[in-house]
Amino acid sequence: MGSDCRVVAPTEPLVVRALELVRQLERCWSRFLPESEISAVNAAAGSLTVVSDVTYELISHGERARRVTGGRFNPLMLDQLESLGYDRSWSQLAEGPEVGPTAPGTDRGIELYPDLRAVRLPPGTRFDPGGIGKGLAADMVAAALIADGATTVQLELGGDVRLAGPSWTSREWSVCVDDSDHGTSAAATVSLPEGGVATSSVTRRRWRRGGEEFHHLIDPLTGRSAATDLDAVTIVAPTLWWAEVLAKVVLIAGSTAAPSLMAEAGVSGLLVTAGSPTRYDVVSRSERAA
Repeated sequence: MGSDCRVVAPTEPLVVRALELVRQLERCWSRFLPESEISAVNAAAGSLTVVSDVTYELISHGERARRVTGGRFNPLMLDQLESLGYDRSWSQLAEGPEVGPTAPGTDRGIELYPDLRAVRLPPGTRFDPGGIGKGLAADMVAAALIADGATTVQLELGGDVRLAGPSWTSREWSVCVDDSDHGTSAAATVSLPEGGVATSSVTRRRWRRGGEEFHHLIDPLTGRSAATDLDAVTIVAPTLWWAEVLAKVVLIAGSTAAPSLMAEAGVSGLLVTAGSPTRYDVVSRSERAA
């Protein structure tokens, strides 16, 4: 998934199993692998495609997130992302020619057929696993290890964290939000009983095309890199896939809308405002997340 992976589990066989599960999901979901299921689904947009259980779960979670957020999260922005230059793995990106206009995201949803384990993307669209894929992969692996007998599991995928079971110290988990992700001069620490901690940031994955700078968080309303006054958002939620979705939605929305969006979702988090490199805004959870 173009990310580093770290697993902490009670036994070595559980760690080995976790890493193999991550590799399996990578083979199913990577948009950079032409043989992946996601590549097949994207190539067949407009047609019904039968997929594996895990890929159906990913795509159905993406559609659910689109509906719940009123389209503020849209998993069908891959064409726009690639047209801006992010058309290969991050390590291979280089400066390129000027990009043309981009279209906003479609307001059409993904058709889901749970009995068939089949999906149909709107014609002319492609699904981008992105952060939701990374988060759901960690959720799935954590659940599998707990089912296999692990009492406590810690997974990190691309810097985002999934915690299952009680912490090693019998207190709440403490997760350091690294300053390199946020572009701040000091790290912060968040505490939680278990769940997911996800960070979206516009300070790292940036590139240039024709002298214009872009980042990877695409606003569905414009089809361009989001114009936001936030440098980064960290969300704490019961699951990592949902934390990933909300971190992206809140960052794109900006600092004025962020507190109400987080309160509506019932999650806690950290906001880093552009131009305020030493200050975090802490938004506390007002109710349990749905």
